[in-house]
Amino acid sequence: MSTRTTTFGIELNRSRLYDVGFVLGKYLLLAFFLLIIIPPFVYVFSVSLRTPAEIFVITLIPDVITFQNYVTVFDEFSGPLVDSLLIATGTSLISMLITIPSAYAIGRKQFPGRMAVFYVIILALLFPHILLIIPISDIWNGIGLYNTIPGLWFAYQPFVTPFSLWILRDFFENLPTNLEEAAQVYGCTEFSAFVRVILPISAPAVVAVGFLAFLAGWNDFLFANFLTTGTGPEPATVVLFKNVGGELQFWETLMAQALVVGIPPAILYMVGRKYLAKAFAVS
Repeated sequence: MSTRTTTFGIELNRSRLYDVGFVLGKYLLLAFFLLIIIPPFVYVFSVSLRTPAEIFVITLIPDVITFQNYVTVFDEFSGPLVDSLLIATGTSLISMLITIPSAYAIGRKQFPGRMAVFYVIILALLFPHILLIIPISDIWNGIGLYNTIPGLWFAYQPFVTPFSLWILRDFFENLPTNLEEAAQVYGCTEFSAFVRVILPISAPAVVAVGFLAFLAGWNDFLFANFLTTGTGPEPATVVLFKNVGGELQFWETLMAQALVVGIPPAILYMVGRKYLAKAFAVS
């Protein structure tokens, strides 16, 4: 009996040591990544608060702190920020309009070729999207969408929509199968059951795909640069790139611009992170 008790105690101690080691390793890895990620942001923020005389001074806290750089950014950079907001919002809305009914049909309905259609759409995720720039530019120039905000809305859909469809389809498919039937028993039509029952339950996944589509439209540089000329919409990422490559480089203002461009996605993530976690947990 004592031998069994001792063995059990040793195994229990080993299990606790493994748990402690796992937790310790997890936090050490997290600390390592934080040490890599946080210092550049801290330095960028520090430079954005400096006067031109202190740009190349190696110090974390400047002697003279000024917010004039941010005032300059919002005075001169407000147009590109509004254009990026319109581009990202339109990209997100169009993606959801396409994705929600498509994902519901593939995930909840039975029809011939259902999975074949789904896998063909998902294969678009493997396609190098840079190859689409030339044909899209040529087509958009022919139909009048080149150098327009709607042109960017639709240009992003070939790589935004398949990923959104993948997430939503898995979410819809994992919902209980009798939800629509129960709603129809209480007088709902098939469409009203979808609107009044399925969509509210699917809010986490819908918010997640909306956020990811918004992020694609806000952060993209490649398509935004090739599909605009500067005489029409001016996405913030493109203008920031041009400022970096310009002859006169005001680093304090550039750092403020970089932080301002990164603020909207960060705020959206903080607001919708619980929805993202629920969406990916179910799917």
